[in-house]
Amino acid sequence: MRKIALAATVLLTTVTLAGCAATENYACDPFVTGAQADSIKVSKDMTAMPEVDFASPLSAPETQTQIVVEGQGPKFLGDMLLDIEYSGYNGGTGQLVQSSGFDGSNVANSFFTAGMSPDFCHAIAGAREGSRVVTVIPPELAHGSQGIAELGLGPNDSLIFVFDLIKVYPVKASGSKQLPVAGFPDVVTTPEGVPGVTIPKTDPPTKLMITETVKGDGPIVELGELATLHYSGFLWSDGTKFDSSWDNGKPVQFPLVEGGLIEGFLSAVVGKTVGSQVIAVIPPELGYGDADAGSIPGGSTLIFVIDILATAPNKN
Repeated sequence: MRKIALAATVLLTTVTLAGCAATENYACDPFVTGAQADSIKVSKDMTAMPEVDFASPLSAPETQTQIVVEGQGPKFLGDMLLDIEYSGYNGGTGQLVQSSGFDGSNVANSFFTAGMSPDFCHAIAGAREGSRVVTVIPPELAHGSQGIAELGLGPNDSLIFVFDLIKVYPVKASGSKQLPVAGFPDVVTTPEGVPGVTIPKTDPPTKLMITETVKGDGPIVELGELATLHYSGFLWSDGTKFDSSWDNGKPVQFPLVEGGLIEGFLSAVVGKTVGSQVIAVIPPELGYGDADAGSIPGGSTLIFVIDILATAPNKN
């Protein structure tokens, strides 16, 4: 993995995000429609900044959402990473208060979860990748009826957001299961995809060992790309889990560049297919060497279980 961590980017400046395992169950309540959301006129051209028209002041008794353009991709269920374009408006005055470019130049990579403020998770849960939606969030749910001075929102002003769901990321490996390979730790996952390992009662291998426990059918991962991953790392010596994106609550995104990740982790991901789960046993010389690295003792053989969720060009 990285030398050692790289935070996934979060969305929307000045708006506080909080913390949501999505399988086919919703991790936050699905959106509801309503007369106030349906009254908003929004243009449908998703290649351009949306034209938005509503009579202000506008609010609603609850968070309401209208599907403006219905996509055909995976459904957002909550507790999921997604790429969005967005524009936010003061429902009291009609003024634009925040926006991405709607041209691909500053797509927001976000993790929406139950309990957020504003509760964007509920606002879009049930919408599909490729959709454009507009949502009305009443003031008590948008900012606790306190307003947001830096956005020009007063205590009685609702928030109105247009979201384009550019990409909804999967939550775990999605390919075909592979037969176990002798000499590797056994991997068992929860229904949500969280892995655990059973380590052979043998001396650790002295060479890098990599195999797939799940074989994805997506594109081959290339060096230099930005990879979206879930991973857990364990010590061969006693099975201690020393790091896990699952425990941190959301996937991570790593640029796959030499020197940015330990060599064994990079080798485990590059050349595999999106949708795969990979298990890598990494000797010290391809991991952290003989020096201690945080909670990892020097000279440790490492085990990583890695779900390859997606790749994209690395724009940095």
